[in-house]
Amino acid sequence: MANILNEGLSRTLGIEFEFKLKLQTLLTEFKDDALVQAQAGEAAAAATALTKFIKCGPSMGFEAKRNAYAVLEQIVLALQASTAVPAADKTALTTELVNVTRFVGLEGEEDFHFMVATFNLCELVSGIVGEVETEVVEGTAAEGGIVTVTLLDGGSGYTTDGADEDEDPYSVLLTGTEDADNGTGGKASVVIVGGVITTINSITAAGSAYSVGDVLTLEVDTAVHGSGTLGTQALVEVTAIS
Repeated sequence: MANILNEGLSRTLGIEFEFKLKLQTLLTEFKDDALVQAQAGEAAAAATALTKFIKCGPSMGFEAKRNAYAVLEQIVLALQASTAVPAADKTALTTELVNVTRFVGLEGEEDFHFMVATFNLCELVSGIVGEVETEVVEGTAAEGGIVTVTLLDGGSGYTTDGADEDEDPYSVLLTGTEDADNGTGGKASVVIVGGVITTINSITAAGSAYSVGDVLTLEVDTAVHGSGTLGTQALVEVTAIS
């Protein structure tokens, strides 16, 4: 993926203490995602491993790596068990998890390689579940209505309740991914091909309280399209506000 979803995690690569803090926050969001929570056994195992990871202290030593891997493994297993996740994503998850495995028991400069492999897997998971770790400082960053966005990930499984499926244009709600201080009211017109959002036509409602750098999920506008559903989240980044 050309665009970086987890900018905060990316900026701390090679800085053990800060990387661990960013990672444990992101893993908590992954663990709490609806797709993961739908698989009760994997979600419970991920929660147990996450607690152990947090208790390892500030470094990314062997125990921290082992428990971080355990969390990621359970998250991957949960996503692979989900019918909402496309087969191509499931294959990619296996590949990236194997890359993480290679560096769990190695020390020294391999700690950096573990961080890189973990970051790459987190980017993939973020693209599926729509949970990200950004650099936007909520509450202090400039806020306004959305002027432009950039499509980061097209998601999958965007459907409606009937005749307007795959119509052009298709209306979506722009929803913040943060726990608090999200913008509200934004809408966009998009093009969907085979359940995947391929193009952002225009911003049809600017909304308010968005910041440049916010990563937003694209929810089906059920007021327009009925009881629409989706498989995995499409994502955009806010690039300009009014």
